[in-house]
Amino acid sequence: MKSIDVELVKSNMLPMLASQRFYASWKAFIRELVLNAIDACNVRQALEWSWGTEFLEMEQANQMREVRQIYEPRIDITYDSTNRILTVEDNGIGINEYDLKHYVAKIGESYYTSRDFENQQLQYEPFSYYGIGLSSCFTVSKAILIESKKDRVINTAWNVSNPQDTAPVMAKWFGESGQIEYVISQRQTPGTRITIPIKPSYAPYIDMAFIVKTINHYMLTIPIPIHVKYDVEEKCIYKPKVQWNYPLNELVGMNVIRVENNLLEGYVAIYHPKHRGYFQKSTLYQQGVLVTESTDVLGLKPAWIDNFSYQLNIKTRFLNINISRDGAAFDEKLIELRQYIGQIIIDAFGQSPLTLGQYLSDGRSRLVCEYEAENELISRAIRVIVYLKEREVEVPIKTVINGFTGRRIKLAFMQRALFTHYRENYPYDYGQFIDKYDIIVFEQNIRAFWQFMTPYITSMEYVMGDMPGIIYTDVSADLTVAKTAASYRNDYVLRPEYYDLDPVFCLVSNELTDPMELVINTHNRNAMLLQRAEKYKKVRIARAVIIENIKQRILGNASRWNSIIDFGGELVHQYELEKPMSLQAQWCLERDFPDEINAYIAKTFTDREIADYGLTSLYFTRKDFIKWWMAP
Repeated sequence: MKSIDVELVKSNMLPMLASQRFYASWKAFIRELVLNAIDACNVRQALEWSWGTEFLEMEQANQMREVRQIYEPRIDITYDSTNRILTVEDNGIGINEYDLKHYVAKIGESYYTSRDFENQQLQYEPFSYYGIGLSSCFTVSKAILIESKKDRVINTAWNVSNPQDTAPVMAKWFGESGQIEYVISQRQTPGTRITIPIKPSYAPYIDMAFIVKTINHYMLTIPIPIHVKYDVEEKCIYKPKVQWNYPLNELVGMNVIRVENNLLEGYVAIYHPKHRGYFQKSTLYQQGVLVTESTDVLGLKPAWIDNFSYQLNIKTRFLNINISRDGAAFDEKLIELRQYIGQIIIDAFGQSPLTLGQYLSDGRSRLVCEYEAENELISRAIRVIVYLKEREVEVPIKTVINGFTGRRIKLAFMQRALFTHYRENYPYDYGQFIDKYDIIVFEQNIRAFWQFMTPYITSMEYVMGDMPGIIYTDVSADLTVAKTAASYRNDYVLRPEYYDLDPVFCLVSNELTDPMELVINTHNRNAMLLQRAEKYKKVRIARAVIIENIKQRILGNASRWNSIIDFGGELVHQYELEKPMSLQAQWCLERDFPDEINAYIAKTFTDREIADYGLTSLYFTRKDFIKWWMAP
């Protein structure tokens, strides 16, 4: 068997790693330089502590501090606008010739994931991980100058077996050639200075405000003072603690949940649309460093809440951050974080779930999610109005399901106004109807109800009776076996896919998915013909014209239309729902309406088009419409 070693081809990869094809913004180089400096300072700080106290008594440590000053980390950023030179300098642990060869010169090889770092046994989680951050400088520069000296504290910890060289080095890294040239330098102080000449195209954008704003954008906390000098202007940035700007929680309809635990800090907010202006876009940080502001892309927002925002910082290195630091990997850690966010909401509303109901989606989008604990909360938070045991009651969805657990039942969905009309005008038929069903469900939160009932539904069909205006949905459900709604979250249906009690072309449902929606019967002969030929634009327009003419006759059933109105398939006007549309559809069509449709079809299509489109047998009769639609 033969094998080939896979190597990183620097000549191909470096231009890609140092471009906006890799980083979301060219400003990322400032973030990378600052994070490298913070890591260097924090490692030295950790080693100073180890060197000063771990194997010495406290009195001895105090004596040694009189010789060696207490370490105070510092980062300096300087920009010379005349020469377009930017420098970032720290007084951290520094690098030596060994580091230069084994880590800096090897893209993708990080000191902080190496055995060398592991052997130090430090209680510190560094920001750096992938070993490519320095290459981000080539986005704005053609070369990098590195000046550094390793601090001797690296050799003082108790577990050092191979002392490292502390001789200072100076290196020039040329991006285009991919080579690093270095010499032993004369630098006296420990730490690292990175100098980059800024390309002319980027120089006009760099000033004091730009540097400060960029650092604050990426960094939620700045644990080490950063001294910025732009020409003669100076400023110090220092944010040792997180400062959250909590929105006003006193406003009615706004819930700001403060978060503080071992993993997360910040807040989660659930609010009404009118309060949207109080919230900026959600942001997610890890170890105080921005992960993303496009948090919806990560799928952290519970889909069942309409208005949701958060500002969160993950305290530890929990998520697997993308190599470019512009997001996180879609893995089990991200799923775990999503569950954490769901649990925060459960903890806040678990004792009073009904107060959550006002913030939930109306069911047009998916309410049921893959997390059973959240589904439990949602089912207790959403209330439906039902007719049960000769009275109307408003109860949570969970109460309905629990009330019928272990039984096979019959349900009917009927709009509340239609139910009242049925009861008052058709008492005999209404009596038979009410005896048939265990429960009647009205329109309030009906979409959410169906989502939670989907696991138990065995059949669903429209019922069109002889009583004018009466159309409702008949449902059979089997609750003898408990099922999880999460398994069916993508499968719920709000209405039957078809109906074949009568071969009608369409009906008006009362399901409130739209103020005026015609449900087309895909088993009707004419509907099938039009559907098969819908790839042709003229057919699509003709179908829209037919449907809209039916709608307009329902809406204006007191007036007479002499012929089909051909408006190119566009809606004539908008309309509002005032009463159940199936009631408004009584006697809405003139008896010669099918003839009008046929005349429109003959006028619209040539004989050749009718043959080519497969519409030869397209012909409407009164049987294609509900009988109480046709005027007596």
